[in-house]
Amino acid sequence: MAGALVGTVTGYVAKDPEQKGSGPLSFSIPVSKGKDKPTTWVRVAVWGKTAEYVSQYIRKGSLVTCSGTLELREFEGSKGKVTSLEMSANSVTSFKTGESAPAPRPQQTYGDQDDIGF
Repeated sequence: MAGALVGTVTGYVAKDPEQKGSGPLSFSIPVSKGKDKPTTWVRVAVWGKTAEYVSQYIRKGSLVTCSGTLELREFEGSKGKVTSLEMSANSVTSFKTGESAPAPRPQQTYGDQDDIGF
């Protein structure tokens, strides 16, 4: 039986979302459990209407919660073996974070909300 690793990540976007070619719109969220703990970087990819929402409202420093499928990837980098945690997000929620936020934007969730069974 096949399965999927599904999760939710909340954090501040590290830099403005970007799209390379015809691929997905992507951005990264650093997640740390404390000052002396290592930081885990989660690369988030979005498509379609969710990507349109992200490109309009999400910027560096935005506080977001993303939900979707997770995949751990390993590859050879310039410094040896590198592990990457990647999320294919099906929903993104943004939160207003105060006056220092990049631009006024609604608190909103965007994603596959039609799949909710109630």
